[in-house]
Amino acid sequence: IKKIDTGEGSAADLTGNNYPNGLAEPAVVDIDGDSIVDYAYAGDLLGNLWKFDLTSTTASSWAVAYGQPFYKACASTTCSATTFQAITSRPQVGLHPVSGLMIYFGTGKYFESGDNNSVGQTNQSFYGLWDDNSVTHTPFDRSNLLEQTILLEVGQFSEEERASTDFEINWGSHKGWFMDLYNHESGNTNNYGERQVSSSVLRDGRIIFTTLVPEESDPCSAGGTSWFMEIDAISGARLPYTPFDLNRDDKFNDQDYIEVDIDGDGKKEKIPASGKKSKVGILPTPGIVTSADGKIEYKYESGSSGVIEIIVENPGENAPGRQSWRHLEN
Repeated sequence: IKKIDTGEGSAADLTGNNYPNGLAEPAVVDIDGDSIVDYAYAGDLLGNLWKFDLTSTTASSWAVAYGQPFYKACASTTCSATTFQAITSRPQVGLHPVSGLMIYFGTGKYFESGDNNSVGQTNQSFYGLWDDNSVTHTPFDRSNLLEQTILLEVGQFSEEERASTDFEINWGSHKGWFMDLYNHESGNTNNYGERQVSSSVLRDGRIIFTTLVPEESDPCSAGGTSWFMEIDAISGARLPYTPFDLNRDDKFNDQDYIEVDIDGDGKKEKIPASGKKSKVGILPTPGIVTSADGKIEYKYESGSSGVIEIIVENPGENAPGRQSWRHLEN
């Protein structure tokens, strides 16, 4: 057993109020397959993403990897009292296509007084960062990341849908990607307090997460709403196929695409949606059930309105599940 102090407590509070820091739930990783944890990743209220090195067989050698935060989440390249992004949910960890790992997490908090205010909130983001597990680590910021953008929102089916960018990532120059959680349509900069506070899901090459948009004006409401987002895990781009059965026909094709002008040239094209708005209030991490034939996934969401929403989804070409079988005789 080893107690590891990050050294980032009340004195490090960027607001100058000496508020205590706190660590969110960690993600633990075994990279060599020996069933023993090698690293743990966790974020804190000051926006630090920490990597803890537990590779030594001697507990006294366990420590903060590199002796500093792996990444500081901020809404700009400079961290300040108005730009740092609290991390309150558990990261997800997956393999990087070149080497090392990808670390996925969103930012925002929803437990303190004022967190239910939708006005004047710091922009929050979702990140996918590359940890190449090198011996040394050079700190980087969002200028080293590919930015994917929520382009616009439409209402072409029974709910509202989101369209996002599909920029290609370059691992020669990018350390990962990020997506700011607000609609950029027509130059909009209002985030309406949107944030990501529930654990995400890494599944079939996609990162799946729900956001929270607070609503404080009506005390009898469900407390707000959410966006259910599905994007490519490696690059943060919109998927090349529809993840949603938007027309409810149990098929996944271009009939589920949204028709939008993404280039601003007045010409509309049909593209897959990257997100859909909740119809049952604030959404947590979904429960996922796959149909018997493996062709459909059902995401069960228990909304803050007290109603369960079932999202019918495309499991994708590389969906998890039984791939083969063999018969053994005694």
